[in-house]
This record gives sequence, C-alpha cells and structure tokens, in this order.
Amino acid sequence: MSIKKIRWFVQSAFFLLVVYGIFSYAHFIYAGAPRPDFMDAFCPISGVYDILMKVRSGVIDPFHPAAMVIMLSAVATTLLFGKGFCSFICPVGTLQDYVTFVRNKIPLFKSIDKMGEKIKNWRFYSFIDYPLRGLKFVLLGWILYIILQIPAQMMAMMNQNINAAADIELFKFWVEVFKGNKPTVTIVLFAIVVLSVIVPRFWCKYLCPLGAFYGIFNLFSFTRLRRIPEKCNDCKLCSNCIIGLKPYRSIEFNNTECTMCLDCKQECKKESIRLQILGRDVPCVLYPFFLIGAFMGIIFAFMHFGIWHSRLTARQEAYLVLKQGFNVEWAKKLLIR
Repeated sequence: MSIKKIRWFVQSAFFLLVVYGIFSYAHFIYAGAPRPDFMDAFCPISGVYDILMKVRSGVIDPFHPAAMVIMLSAVATTLLFGKGFCSFICPVGTLQDYVTFVRNKIPLFKSIDKMGEKIKNWRFYSFIDYPLRGLKFVLLGWILYIILQIPAQMMAMMNQNINAAADIELFKFWVEVFKGNKPTVTIVLFAIVVLSVIVPRFWCKYLCPLGAFYGIFNLFSFTRLRRIPEKCNDCKLCSNCIIGLKPYRSIEFNNTECTMCLDCKQECKKESIRLQILGRDVPCVLYPFFLIGAFMGIIFAFMHFGIWHSRLTARQEAYLVLKQGFNVEWAKKLLIR
C-alpha cells in the first residue's frame, strides 16, 4: 500500500473520531451526557496556556488537562518524528485535503493550476510567498506575547476565570456562526474556504499559528527527509507538495514548513529522497505507525497517571452551560436539587 493511501486512511480515521466527538459534545450540551475530554484538542490556545502555566507556576489545569496533554503529545511527536501531526492527524488539514481532492476532479482548476505553476516559477514569487508564510508566526507570537504578559502567580487564578468554560464558549461560538449571528466571521471563513480551493492547504501555509508552533520544534526533530543530489536527475516529480515546497531544491527538508506527508519520497523514482531517524534509513510505510504510536502512547501514559479527565463536577458543568446561554433542562434540574 502506498504512503498516500495509508495517510488518507489515518486522516479519515481521526476525522471520523472528530465527527463523533462533535456529536458527543452536542449531546453533552443539550442532554447532559458525559463530556468527551478529547474534544479539548479544539482548545489549543488553552493547551499552550496550560503548558506555560505548569512551567511558570507548577499548577496543572484542573478544567482541561486533556488540552495540555494533547499539545504536549503533538510537540513530543514532532521532536521525535517531525511535523507529521499536520499531515496525518490534524482534522483541519484533513478537511483541506478533502477540498483539494474534490477540486482536482474539476477541469477548470487544471488551467488555474497551470497558471499557478507559472506564478510559482516567477523569480520574484519567493518575495511574496515567504512574507505570507510568516503571517502564522506573527499570529503565534501575538498569542504567546499575550499569555506571557500574565504574571506567573496570576495564571492559575485567571485560568479559573477564563479557561474553565473555554470549550463551551467555543461550542457556542460555532453555534452562533451556523445560526448566521456572526456575519463577519462567516465572511472570513468563506474567504478562507475559497482561498483553500484555489491554493491547497491555504490555512496551513499562511495562517495556522499551531502549525507555526510545531514548525519550530520540527527544526530539531530526530526524523529527517534528505535528498541525495548525486542520485537526483532533476525530474521535479517531487514538486507536487501539499504545502507548496520544492524538495528538488533542498538537501534537508526539516524546515518550519514540511509536514512529513512523504509524497515527495513516494514520487521519487531514483530513490534520491531518504527518510531517516537518527541518521538511519527507515521505510516510509513504517512512519505512520511510529507517528501514531508515539502520539497515542504519550496520551495513554498521561491518562495512566490521572492527567486527562476534567475535575469539574456535574453541577459545575451545568452552571457553566447555563452561564453561556444554553437554556437546557438537564442543567436547571441538576442545579435545583
């Protein structure tokens, strides 16, 4: 089985898990079912905040420890096996790949892609592309700057005030978006979707602060993709990169952008691109197993030591749900007992 098919299978499995999680979370909000802790993955800023709070003050977030665990697991996995989280696990990346798959079936986009290739080969293209790719680092820097402005001794107290209901606030935000109550957000999202149709993985390339965060750790990863110039015949088959890189121009691909999708290695007929872990060649079909094994293994280790489930009681969850404007019977009944 090709690495591309394996990646599609892994992506779809995680995407279906997320779809299940969304329905489970809606059932929690509207019917009082158990809250799915793994949906804290959609609160990555909370995860970064929790990591910094633990480092600076020694306090572990009791409300959303799963957000911290998932973030730590993704960072550790990136250090071990590169930025594969973005190409194999992230549901936003998967959604964009689905969009790209559909758009590639439409003949109109073949002419658009030809025009795009001409633009990419323009000698001044890099002067446009690189600054745009830097936008996600600007967003990341802004987020980190805001968090680091909070005094260490205040982080735990502020966490109680602003982070306890972060997941419920996020759910409410999306409910309001789908109800049409946030037209500005809807326009921005529509623009991102349109741009993602024209430019595959537009969000990942230019705007995702989480990808920028992982990209920093990718520079120090134990896993490397290397091109052997002596074997390369400059066929450029590897240039069809989902993130828009040009592997035939590089020796090592462990920059902040490469997502370790391994398409370039699969396309290379001369075996001039090698996947190496600690300098030793590894078959690319084994890579997803290492990546997913490390990611899930770290999460299970934290779960074993009791760092996963929220410490919020059912009554506290009911109070927070009502406070966010969800007028649901189960929460009212629970609070008047």
